[in-house]
Amino acid sequence: MAGLKRFQYVGKDYEAIVEDCVRQIKEKHPDKWNDFYEDSTGMMLVELFAYVTDLLLFYLERQGNETFLSTAQERQNLINLCKLIAYQVAGGQCAQTDVEFSHDPPHALDIVLPKGFPLETRGGVLFETQEEAILPAGETVVRVPAIEGETVGEQIGVSDGSALQEFYLSRVGVVQLISLHVGAHEWQAVDSVADKLIDDAVFMVELDAWGRARVAFGDGTSGRIPGKDEKITVRYRLGGGIRGNVAADTITEMRDIVTDVEGNRVTVKVTNPVAAAGGTEPESADRIKVWAPRHYETQNRCVTQGDYEAKAMTFRDPDAGGFAKARAFCRERSGEANVIRYYVLAHSNDSKKVALAPQALKDSFLAYIDKYKMLTNWIEIDDGTWKEVNVKGIVLMANGFDADKLLSDLNERVAALLKMEERAMGDPLRISDLYAVLDGTEGVVHVELTTPTATVAAAKNELLVLGSVELKIETEGAGTSGKNW
Repeated sequence: MAGLKRFQYVGKDYEAIVEDCVRQIKEKHPDKWNDFYEDSTGMMLVELFAYVTDLLLFYLERQGNETFLSTAQERQNLINLCKLIAYQVAGGQCAQTDVEFSHDPPHALDIVLPKGFPLETRGGVLFETQEEAILPAGETVVRVPAIEGETVGEQIGVSDGSALQEFYLSRVGVVQLISLHVGAHEWQAVDSVADKLIDDAVFMVELDAWGRARVAFGDGTSGRIPGKDEKITVRYRLGGGIRGNVAADTITEMRDIVTDVEGNRVTVKVTNPVAAAGGTEPESADRIKVWAPRHYETQNRCVTQGDYEAKAMTFRDPDAGGFAKARAFCRERSGEANVIRYYVLAHSNDSKKVALAPQALKDSFLAYIDKYKMLTNWIEIDDGTWKEVNVKGIVLMANGFDADKLLSDLNERVAALLKMEERAMGDPLRISDLYAVLDGTEGVVHVELTTPTATVAAAKNELLVLGSVELKIETEGAGTSGKNW
């Protein structure tokens, strides 16, 4: 159309908006407005308009980004988007281990410690026994499983008899809802009430971005409605996280008294002979963006190697936790079933490291994957391994830079290169990538590494993790070794 001027709608920053407005004014009103000095009233109005427009466009762009899984930043929006593809965002998981109670010399009567007996480390990490522990008269040691966290019981509300009732638990940091009773009857947790019948005593539980748990019931068509004036009580566990993956012999404190069967107080020692494992943090945003689409692509069946790996990496057991790393390999057998072999690793108490997966987690996953595997496939699970990569060398720093700040930047960049979440088993560390990260840091003139000196290879079941970083800073022109660069 004649006379129509194109507006630069893609220029959304403040300066571009000002320039575009000035250009439009000059073209449309050359004789009426020619005062474009910074201190003029007209330019004040233009700049004010540009500021408000820039601010509005910023918020509109952010809101637009929050509608897509790949660009969303707010955790609650990620959770809501995952619901659309039936992907359950994982909360934190509790670590597990075995604990031993001992009394030496043997006591004359049975010593009984109830299920849920509270224990803790000297660092204040809480654990509870998962079974009743009975130390028989004449015996010195009894061993039972324990789980990190604290069990809480509360009444969350009273039913008013309406459809689609919702209740929130009073505590945050919930990792597992153990049981729910409506009146005297226990109801079952389900992923969705949509496909349930009118008399099914079921409920849904969801965790939001702030660690609050919401309990929701059906509408009388899909899922039963709790009866009017019935009390709703729950038991749930607080805790979770890698802090629960404590080392062996660190659970040494008891938070309650111990008595024998006649009520006499006795002194019993406790410890954990093996390290706790399986504790995980709530699923990170980066992990959600990678694995939610892959989980959806499997469509409840496993055909390719990627399908099997996606199922393993998105699997969560309410008690045993989940895998930190999983790699699947297919080995064909002529005339027999194909063998899918998994190599798996669990989370450790260091977010940069891994640990061996507990057997309970492996067993739980085997039962889970059986529902999705091909009929002719056989599943095996083996332990993965890991290798620490130590980085040592000399860094020549340009004049005018702070050595402590540069050293901190270098450590952060090396840690990012070896970030566990972004590496897979079998991925090598190329020496060129390591040099590129170090040389690309502002203030670095030259780097000379003594470890490693070549690409670090990894076996197919091996994960490279960061060990120690020892970088010596020397200043350009007068190194601490006396050598001029």
